[in-house]
Amino acid sequence: MDQNKKPRKFADWSDEERLRHLNFRMIRTVDTKKVQVALDHLYKTAGTAPEGDGCFVLGETGAGKTTAVRMFTDDKYREFRTKDPSGIWYRPTVAGTDLAPIVQKTENGVHRPLAVALVNPRPRFLSFLADTAAALQVDLPKRVKFAEACTEVSRALEEQRVKMIIFDEAQHIIDGNMDAYGAADVFKLFAKSRVQVVCVGLPHAEALGRINSQLERLVQEKCIIAPMQCSVSDFPEINASGKVVGREVRSKTPFRRFLEAVDHRDGINSVLPFDAPSNLSTPDMALRIHQAGEGYVGKMMKLIQQAAALAVFDGTDRITRQHLAEALRKRTRCPDSENWFLLETSEMKELFGTVRSKAKATEEKRREEEIQKYEKKTRRRVVDALAGRK
Repeated sequence: MDQNKKPRKFADWSDEERLRHLNFRMIRTVDTKKVQVALDHLYKTAGTAPEGDGCFVLGETGAGKTTAVRMFTDDKYREFRTKDPSGIWYRPTVAGTDLAPIVQKTENGVHRPLAVALVNPRPRFLSFLADTAAALQVDLPKRVKFAEACTEVSRALEEQRVKMIIFDEAQHIIDGNMDAYGAADVFKLFAKSRVQVVCVGLPHAEALGRINSQLERLVQEKCIIAPMQCSVSDFPEINASGKVVGREVRSKTPFRRFLEAVDHRDGINSVLPFDAPSNLSTPDMALRIHQAGEGYVGKMMKLIQQAAALAVFDGTDRITRQHLAEALRKRTRCPDSENWFLLETSEMKELFGTVRSKAKATEEKRREEEIQKYEKKTRRRVVDALAGRK
């Protein structure tokens, strides 16, 4: 083989090249594929009905919901550029989110087939409306009337040929105690213009449909990014040293296949920028990674990426348990006694599946209490409005 055409080894790359390669690699899972299919169908049906439709993409922090949506937008961007390679396409950044709109510069202005808006942490009706308009490069006056704002936004939607808008961090509508009816008015503005509305957020964002019937239709179509399932019995038996006892006899679960895909060696097309495997899918490593990331793809990938960066910096040819232990310590500031990668194999197996479930139950209870408070406050606003009270 011609040496000039032979793929370079990662060891020949600079640290910067390896880290850049690492941070731009994404793994498709069953859930991310479902999100992509759902959003693709939604996009293709834009403008075919009297009103736009909607979809909620929900998941815990680090579940990978934003990554799943980003895979869809990236695919759309490549599709547009393939169909019109001579066009001037670009993706401006939106502060606070990894999602980016798709824009084409034309002789008559810009086309924005896909827009992105970020819901700020404490939204109010006028600020939410202004932020949404800003996603279309529409600058609304501070004391604008709703009817005037609707006219300006509707004109921009038509001129820019917007087919879909994605709202990231939709749970802020609830967390910030924003009037759900005001939020519904903004979403309805897009639906009336036959634009598809996608809301990305934490699971409790779904409660918007319980509070406001106008939002219920949007929530009816939802994609949930769940944690990947795993149990000790999914793997061959391991001894006190973490070594496999006996032979592999069971079929591989989606979680094991996911880690194999992350660690698969395919030259410079590999996800991890190493020339040697890191053995992430072996029982002793995989079980620890699952618990450290609570089964969420986003959390696990972030942990693996940080461990990989540590390996790159110290010149190691793979990720080790020590790198993962240090990455987890930096991410969570956990003591060594609670660091999954520092526990003995027997301790890890005994604790497997217990810590996460308790923490999750506590968080779910807290969220449900907050939602109930929000529902009561929203109903009180409606009663006061009907009675003529402010």
